[in-house]
Amino acid sequence: MTLRYRLVIWDFDGTLADTLRLALAVYNRLAEKHGFRPVTDPMSVREMNLSEFLTQYSVPAWRVPLAFASFLAEVKSSSAKIRLNQHVAEAVRVTAELGVQHAVVSSNDTNVIERCLSANDLREQFTYVRGTSRIFGKERRIRDACRCCQTEFGDALYVGDEVRDVAAARAAGVHIASATWGLNSEVALRAEAPDFILDHPLQLAEVLRASAC
Repeated sequence: MTLRYRLVIWDFDGTLADTLRLALAVYNRLAEKHGFRPVTDPMSVREMNLSEFLTQYSVPAWRVPLAFASFLAEVKSSSAKIRLNQHVAEAVRVTAELGVQHAVVSSNDTNVIERCLSANDLREQFTYVRGTSRIFGKERRIRDACRCCQTEFGDALYVGDEVRDVAAARAAGVHIASATWGLNSEVALRAEAPDFILDHPLQLAEVLRASAC
């Protein structure tokens, strides 16, 4: 069996790690400090893209870079609380046994990602781990991951839980599997027409096998 996808690139927040509650708590603290609207209905956030969120919660575009830097700093200070999503570690190990390389590209801080992976005995499964520490620009790091892992863009699959992950994957020239267990809902993700929809982490192995030559 020859796998079509030789590299799986994971998003971290919401996809590998269960960070939604932490992210909302941090955002609401920042909202109180900066005068943004707080999130009172977490489920409604699942239907929004980033632009819609900023509009709905009165976050001016010019304040986003500084607010995001503050957000990452608070998340980093709480990183000991971050746990992996259920069955993600098993999915990584099962797919690694198929001969797939793994990487992480995330908007979170690289050190936060590294600590979480190491705490779960997963760090050795990943060839490339990089946080952008920016809310935009994932596509550049996705391409860097492919180059580091000596993989053609068309042979890589990005796994992410947000609408913006679909756009980033397409901009990078890789395929996208949208994970419904994270931030954005299945309805919101399907509206972006990703290459695959994953309702459970272990479905990733099925996608890889089904795509094999």
